[in-house]
Amino acid sequence: MESEKKFEVVSVAKLSWPQGLEVRSRKFRMFVAADTTDLETKAISDFAREALNRGMVYLCAWGPGCERFHDIVDEVVIEDDLNERKFAGPSLTDAIMTTWHSNESLAEAIDFFATCAMPTDGFAPDSDFRLLVCVGNIRWTTEAEKYLHSARFLI
Repeated sequence: MESEKKFEVVSVAKLSWPQGLEVRSRKFRMFVAADTTDLETKAISDFAREALNRGMVYLCAWGPGCERFHDIVDEVVIEDDLNERKFAGPSLTDAIMTTWHSNESLAEAIDFFATCAMPTDGFAPDSDFRLLVCVGNIRWTTEAEKYLHSARFLI
């Protein structure tokens, strides 16, 4: 019996939802490697909404501008929490988790994502799938795939 793929690494030229990507679970964890220092807030917010609408329950951000990226994603979640509550968890203690990794190497940040990025209890079931999105840098994509293979994570 073939094991189910737990990680997928995708490369996109710009910050946008990957064309044709179908997430195989209702909820998922996402890692974004990107240089977002010059991106408009709207571009980051739109990407965050798309990911949240598709079931993102945990985000790790890495690369230049990752703290700002993380903060904008948090703002999208808070805005939703104050209005529609489309992304609210099953209980009041559940939250969409976000982290940034500005002082780590790509491998260190991916290791955190693969081993420590745990959603809150209500979001944890059916959230084993992990998506790594590398934006505008094929070297990051190659490094992410190489690290996941060498660490023997199922990809």
